[in-house]
Amino acid sequence: MSATSFAARETTFAQVAREAERLRGRTLLDLFAADPTRAKALTFTAPHLIADFSKQRIDAGAIAALSSLAAAADFDGYRAKLFAGEIVNTTEGRAAKHWALRGADAPAEVKDVQARMAAFAQRIRPEIDAIVHLGIGGSDLGPRLIIDALKPLRTRGLDIRFAANVDGADVADAIEGLDPKRTLLIVVSKTFTTQETLANAEFVRAWGPAHIAAATAAPEKAVAWGVKPENVFAFWDWVGGRYSLWSSVSLVCAIALRANGFERLLNGAAEMDAHFRATPFAQNLPALSAAIQAWNREALGHGSYAVIPYAERLRLLPAYMQQLEMESNGKRVSRDGEALARSACAVTWGAAGTNAQHSFFQLLHQGVGEIPVEFIVNAGPQEGPPAHRAKVYANALAQARALMVGKQSAEPHRAFPGNRASTMMAIDALTPEALGALLAFYEHRTFTQAVLAGVNPFDQFGVELGKEMAGQLLPALEGGAGPEGVDPSTAAWLKRLR
Repeated sequence: MSATSFAARETTFAQVAREAERLRGRTLLDLFAADPTRAKALTFTAPHLIADFSKQRIDAGAIAALSSLAAAADFDGYRAKLFAGEIVNTTEGRAAKHWALRGADAPAEVKDVQARMAAFAQRIRPEIDAIVHLGIGGSDLGPRLIIDALKPLRTRGLDIRFAANVDGADVADAIEGLDPKRTLLIVVSKTFTTQETLANAEFVRAWGPAHIAAATAAPEKAVAWGVKPENVFAFWDWVGGRYSLWSSVSLVCAIALRANGFERLLNGAAEMDAHFRATPFAQNLPALSAAIQAWNREALGHGSYAVIPYAERLRLLPAYMQQLEMESNGKRVSRDGEALARSACAVTWGAAGTNAQHSFFQLLHQGVGEIPVEFIVNAGPQEGPPAHRAKVYANALAQARALMVGKQSAEPHRAFPGNRASTMMAIDALTPEALGALLAFYEHRTFTQAVLAGVNPFDQFGVELGKEMAGQLLPALEGGAGPEGVDPSTAAWLKRLR
């Protein structure tokens, strides 16, 4: 960020801070009373998605200030660079073209891999009863979420297992009860050097699966490890790990989902891409949602938020969101290496409703600090008893209203302060298209938050130091000599756990 753009951003953030101070003393109920059209004015749509921001502590003045902040941060320019394939991952000298993996205009190299995936899926299905998918982080969370969310579209009789943790219990559970002669092992690693994934892969390979495939940006390493070249499916260094579910990383989804489920997922994401790419900031759903996240975090001081899908099939969404947002934007310096004055990322956490109501909603309703909540419901057809659909909606709507309205009581323990912000969102149905649009929405929201904060959301150097140190400590735990110069606590634990 140049000195000029940094100064412009700071000037406009001062305007945002003034708007926040103006609204700080007003309750959400006051804002509704002052504007009968508030709910309609603050409800926005995008493909397969609708979001109601009226229970957020914002108004037209706040949105205008946030729009000025986006202009000062050059949102339009960075968005154009992203979709032009320019180098936006500046610290690693790469483009970030995950969006190019989806839609009719995908590059020829992408279409070629997709065609190979489809042909492999058709060939392998009759030969297997189970798939064991090994990856970690972005090589695990996305495909795992898709398989869980779209379970009704899974090929009947096909057992899907995942293992990510290097704790041996995870991979042991993944193969328990399976017939290796009827099992496909898929090893997913961008570099094909990921310690946890390769340790698990060695274990499963020794178990003797009849078929082995790999998804990687280093195909020569997969072949050297022993995967047949025709079973190696490439992706590219311009696809970041946590943005990679649209690639061959989701080979398991291409095989397991019926009714062209994986292709439809890509198409839904492409619809959201088109919305994000062409819509002005103040009507752009991912961008506006990002601005409200920044508003809550930096202007109002709410350092975390809870994402609560009121849809059991989306129960893995909070875990997916944790990596997408906090690994992308959990940074303390700008894209140019300058120290940030404010945070670029909130703490993301959550769980599926209605279970979450019996877990941590006590904190949301009666805790000392306000924690904004993002509710997500499936507005389309649902599985299970028909009467349950209305109960799910009633609970989601009631929780959002209770957070805002609160409850007065002469007994302090029974009083609810209320005036706590939330967003209500809905997908039109839990289809592959809607799921693709929802996940692309979150990607673009994460990118926009990075632009507003001035950080690079496409590197993740923060994950490296601990891994490097683990490699240094490992010999001591395997019976060899320990590293010199470690602190007394670490030395004691090395001895204790040897």
